[in-house]
Amino acid sequence: MKTRKNIYWLLSIRNRILIFTILVTLVPSFGMGWFFYSMTYKATARKTEQRLIDSAGKAERDMSLWLKEQDRDLHIFASSFVLVDNLTKYQAGNSKVRSKEIDNQTASSLKKIITYLNLLKSQFPDYRRLAVFDGAGRKIAASESTGESSAFTLPPGWETRMASDKASLGEVFLRKDEPEPLMVIGLPVYSDKHDTQLGVLAVEIRLQRLLPFLKALSADGEAGPGTILLVQKDGRPLLTADFPEGQQETALSSGQKLQLFTHPFQLRTFNNGKWIVGLAVPFKDLPWGLVISESYDRVFADVIRSRDRIILTAILFTLITGLCASLVAGQTILPLEALTRGVLRVAEGDLDVSLDIRRKDEFGVVTGMFNEMVVRLKQNKEELERLAVTDSLTRLANRKQIMGSLKTSIENYRRYATDFSLLMIDIDHFKAVNDTYGHLVGDFVLVQMAEIFNKALRTLDLAGRYGGEEFLIILGQTNIDKAMLTAERIRQAVEQALFVYQDVELHITISTGVTGIRSGEDTDNILIGRADKALYEAKVLGRNRVVLNADDPVEPTSSDV
Repeated sequence: MKTRKNIYWLLSIRNRILIFTILVTLVPSFGMGWFFYSMTYKATARKTEQRLIDSAGKAERDMSLWLKEQDRDLHIFASSFVLVDNLTKYQAGNSKVRSKEIDNQTASSLKKIITYLNLLKSQFPDYRRLAVFDGAGRKIAASESTGESSAFTLPPGWETRMASDKASLGEVFLRKDEPEPLMVIGLPVYSDKHDTQLGVLAVEIRLQRLLPFLKALSADGEAGPGTILLVQKDGRPLLTADFPEGQQETALSSGQKLQLFTHPFQLRTFNNGKWIVGLAVPFKDLPWGLVISESYDRVFADVIRSRDRIILTAILFTLITGLCASLVAGQTILPLEALTRGVLRVAEGDLDVSLDIRRKDEFGVVTGMFNEMVVRLKQNKEELERLAVTDSLTRLANRKQIMGSLKTSIENYRRYATDFSLLMIDIDHFKAVNDTYGHLVGDFVLVQMAEIFNKALRTLDLAGRYGGEEFLIILGQTNIDKAMLTAERIRQAVEQALFVYQDVELHITISTGVTGIRSGEDTDNILIGRADKALYEAKVLGRNRVVLNADDPVEPTSSDV
């Protein structure tokens, strides 16, 4: 039963209107909101993606310029008179027959080369070591480096680069005794006439000088500090712009970096406890690349705020619309609920329902029609009830009703000793009236007879048509003597009345049998039997008279016509 009530509550018109209104508000609001959010998100992602690519391009240009500066400096150093002259003397000494004088000259040239290299190292802090190699790639001289035990070699493929007079860049590497990444740059050294390659000038350069370029990118970022990582193209890290706060929030795992390089130039999102966006940009002209990662919340701050505003706006619109719908539904449902309650009361048999008409719209019209319908139903019910207990011709109680009232009177007598009497009346020669003048005249006589009874009787009394031209009258709280007087008064009124129907005028008489309740053993059949016996006696005696049943204690008085 409870489930059915819940279903009824859900399916009620009020709730269906409310649910429909909320859906009509929510679906377009969230649909359009999600559309604009998606468009804004994509636009922000594309803007961020392009910004990071542009930043990486700027970093590549700056680093390429820095490398060109290094190349220019090395060209100057490689063409220095000190290096060229001493390297020429060194090679010339090595090519001659060995002598003490030549050995001294060679040693002096070598010493001058080393001094030159140490001078360059002292003037350029980014240079970790410098060395000079011969044409076969053997190291001739190197700057001093305390405790240096690692080999200093030229980058792979240096021969090809040297042949074209171009700088040869080695791979970036790390040493245990050096926290900064290093890279070897080699450049050919030519003779004064530039027709003979004397050897190669190589330098181990610290790449820490690239860090300001990365920091500059982070400082220029629109979303705030993040992680900008210089990596080799296989994803191995080289340098990072060390912003502790941003790095903690936007650090990427090695697998995520590799995934970014698998899809370069595409902004991707990761979750490392916090949401991060990242982008990998391989450099075109350098053997490196950048991995830039930033906080998702900072990059999409405006989008998130827009999303929150969309949600709040949709909820607000839904609440406002729901409230308006509730008010409108209330204006619609309240009259319906009143009508429903009225209908239920009518269905339960209560026809005393009258609804207040407070509106002049369709509900007011329906309410008025409902009230009118209830009034008609009540009238029809009363009419049906009356017809159910009333003779359709005379409007007196029918046989069922009069017999029911007789049983009630007997029951009251048994309970409260309330006397009553019974009159059994028959119209004299009524068959002759029907045969002579027709049934319409006969019916008219019956109707007029009923009117005479109604005028002569009290509200305590009840007259009914017992059958045909016979009538039964119950005289409440009436003993035999008073019953005889009443019966006589009725007889005289009938005798004196003129029954006129169109051009037919008739004088009618009645015969009456009288009896009364005598003991608690009397039943309706006994009373009817005694009254009928008295009526029969009245007819035998000549009609138009009142006869008391012979078993009743009072002798009847009669009046002949």
